[in-house]
Amino acid sequence: MKCCEKCFLSEEIKSIIRSLKNIGDCYFCNSRNVFVYDLMEDSGLEDLFNDILSIFKLATELAAYDYSQYKLISIKDEFEKNWSIFNNFDSGKIHQFLNVLLLKKYPDKLPFLSNQVGILEWMNEQYLNENSVLRGKSWSEFVEYIKHENRFHSKHINYGVLKDYLKRLTSILEDDTFFRARISNNEELLPEKMGAPPKHLATAGRANSEGISHLYLASDTSTAISEIRPSKSDTIYVGKFPIRRQLKVVDFRMLRKLDVFVFQDPVIYAINLETFYQMNKAISKPVRSGDSKLDYLPTQFIVDFIKSLNETEEAGYDGIVFESTLSTSGFNLMVFDSNIVTCSRVEKRIVESLNYNHIIYE
Repeated sequence: MKCCEKCFLSEEIKSIIRSLKNIGDCYFCNSRNVFVYDLMEDSGLEDLFNDILSIFKLATELAAYDYSQYKLISIKDEFEKNWSIFNNFDSGKIHQFLNVLLLKKYPDKLPFLSNQVGILEWMNEQYLNENSVLRGKSWSEFVEYIKHENRFHSKHINYGVLKDYLKRLTSILEDDTFFRARISNNEELLPEKMGAPPKHLATAGRANSEGISHLYLASDTSTAISEIRPSKSDTIYVGKFPIRRQLKVVDFRMLRKLDVFVFQDPVIYAINLETFYQMNKAISKPVRSGDSKLDYLPTQFIVDFIKSLNETEEAGYDGIVFESTLSTSGFNLMVFDSNIVTCSRVEKRIVESLNYNHIIYE
């Protein structure tokens, strides 16, 4: 039974499969003439997965530690929904893959595939304090703390772990073009009017406090227009911002692509997974007119910490990249210093129609 490089998101696994230089057909995704790995003949992947599964214990073992039932998980479901290992494998296919892979060398891990498991370190306060970005607290607990207890010096944050993750999310943007859209039904907007708002007019947003002016851009015109949520017949001006030098950014989209196999301690990956998922979700959430300014404080705190690294460690970050929840085609870029990019041209557009997607809640 053979899998192939296309079966995985993990670059570590892909590199192992490619290194074998075996060409064939894949049993799992039906790809043909690709680099393949024979689950019963080749070696390497079984050791990787054994190391990952070794961080878990069966629920029956954890009962002796008074382990919370709410922290128990299913390996196959967890790998399907949250871990960036497999490429479009459902839980059944994951179970089949791991069962065949581990049967020969690590049969002791097979019960992990059919029973609930947990990570003992979730019960270790010292380990959580040293290795969890929120020192064992949930994102919702952090949100409440920073909104209502201590706004500027949160005791919940493990700054060492946060910095390590930020390094893993660091990327470079260059030779690209971004866009900003503005609604103006009465005044024509020229390129000089398409930049960041003046400081005295800067309102609070997900990534900036009131009075701090940052430039929000989008990767394409459709995303830029979606972000401002215009009404029918509105006049829109779309500014074009070419990137003329390398920009060093923290790309929160990469959180979904972090490879557990490159972590020296995979437990650190596992215990922080949900926190960073919620962090990414909060930063990507669109600003709404009815929001309280307090709602923005947690993500403002994270972004201000990124900016502080430029002063304390000369990190050189130019901004952040995050998903757009209002568009399926693109993403957003927020630049700390708007002077490093300039609007080169402006297009005028009229909104003729709007499309609304909705679901029914029973």
